[in-house]
Amino acid sequence: MKFLVALQFLTGIPVKIHTQFDEKLVAQSMAFFSLIGLILGGCAVGVHFLLAHIFSLPVSNFFAVVFLIILTGNLHGDGLMDTADGVFSGRPRERILEIMKDSRVGSHGVMAAMIFFLGRLMLLGEMPQEMQEWTLVLATVFGRWSQVLGAAWYPYARKDGGTASFTNYVGYREVLISLFFPVVLSVYLLKFQAVLLLGFVVLSILVLNNYFLKKIGGVTGDTLGAVNECVEVLLLLMLVIFDKFS
Repeated sequence: MKFLVALQFLTGIPVKIHTQFDEKLVAQSMAFFSLIGLILGGCAVGVHFLLAHIFSLPVSNFFAVVFLIILTGNLHGDGLMDTADGVFSGRPRERILEIMKDSRVGSHGVMAAMIFFLGRLMLLGEMPQEMQEWTLVLATVFGRWSQVLGAAWYPYARKDGGTASFTNYVGYREVLISLFFPVVLSVYLLKFQAVLLLGFVVLSILVLNNYFLKKIGGVTGDTLGAVNECVEVLLLLMLVIFDKFS
């Protein structure tokens, strides 16, 4: 049941769940976030693999990334845009939170979306085909785990509650269970470099969420989505560096 809740929450896949939703159930479902990331990444790899037999690698990368956006309903991209509009507005805390709640997208949000979309394509293009494919999986897994860690370690920023107030119930149980796939995959694919990658990802999560803690007093659903996007792109950057110097 908790797996299905996570699947419904993170994707656009139609899932029928016959149960009463509450904040604790959604919080407990975060234990399955990295597994959902594994499924999403695996689907993207399938698209990439098939298209690479027909088109060039840049075209395959483009459609694999677009496929992920469609499959997730641009959930995290939306969070990135809302967060960029709010935190770069130069307004005080309460006004930032109001801007982040606004469904309209401003210039900061549009620019952030463009930078991260193009950044993914450019960094994937720096890798050989086989690496591009397993990197898609690793990025989606670590990105979803970053949300669990952020939700567990940082307070919810909105005092009046909100759609992501369930993060108040996320604890170390969800963090540790969801850590299984990031650790196993990174060790299998990168061997000793996995330690460096995991440390880099954790440091990135802490730096980004500490910034939001100072800016708005904690995390929101939008900032968790923004951190997901940042972690994925930063992970691609680190993997390119590993490849160049290995």
